Amino acid sequence: MISLDGTIVATPGAATYTTGTVKAQAFYALNAARKAAGAGVLSQSATLDIATAAHAAYIEGNMDFVHDENPAKPFFYAVTPKDRAVKAGYAGTVVETLGGTGASLNGADCALGLLNTVYHGEALLVGGYTDVGIGSHLDASGTPACVINLGRPSGYGQIPASGAIIGYPGNGMTVEGTFYAGYETPRPPIALFPSLTAGTPVIVSLRNADYINLQSSAKLDAKVAEFALKDAMGNVVPAHILAGADVTAGPGVVLNSDPLLFTGTMILVPKAPLPAGTYSATVSATLGGSAAAIAKTFSFTAK
Repeated sequence: MISLDGTIVATPGAATYTTGTVKAQAFYALNAARKAAGAGVLSQSATLDIATAAHAAYIEGNMDFVHDENPAKPFFYAVTPKDRAVKAGYAGTVVETLGGTGASLNGADCALGLLNTVYHGEALLVGGYTDVGIGSHLDASGTPACVINLGRPSGYGQIPASGAIIGYPGNGMTVEGTFYAGYETPRPPIALFPSLTAGTPVIVSLRNADYINLQSSAKLDAKVAEFALKDAMGNVVPAHILAGADVTAGPGVVLNSDPLLFTGTMILVPKAPLPAGTYSATVSATLGGSAAAIAKTFSFTAK
């Protein structure tokens, strides 16, 4: 059983990334975003740093922007992200994301760019991860890019308290209003998002202490009563909602099952890029059993 107080970490351990470097910029931006979303902060892992540095060297040395390394190529360290973490000395669950700074050349955009996606954004926010390692390299154009590995040694890791919901973009954040859906791999369902661009994904996780405890006792019955995004005038933004396992739709809610999403996760993706302005997201659900209904409203600005 998970304590109803949850296991969210509010303050990370001391980090050794040099101030002003791509790694430091990515680290602090990622933690600020996670904290704003209610996901908890990550602590630097020296062993995950070794794994990400090795893969960054492989990518730059071969200009091969992939997750799985080829043993026949120079700078080979280990095949998969998990293999590299284990070789470096990290035991536990690991997820890897690869991102670039773009024209800003700022490491913060390695993290923020990945968060402005469906599957990579989810990977950086949910799953209970507690640790992070960051490697940096240059891409083919000489632009800085990042390898970000998140890890969870054992158990559930970071779980929000009873009644809490993870919601991104976090309250008060300013984010890009355009999501380049056609360039994310894997690609969000083309039947729902046929254009190359869509709006900022709004990522929600219902997986809190109540959710875990009800799931463990086979009493979980998560039903979504509302998940909507509105502009400053109160107009509902046209969108599709993707949902992971163990989440069902209540009356008037349409969820599109997505097996690539983590259990308890929902992602609202506007059908078109968001014009600059302020937006408000509202989500409410019941989890079943004796758990009280949960709800969250958070606002962000698109630029």
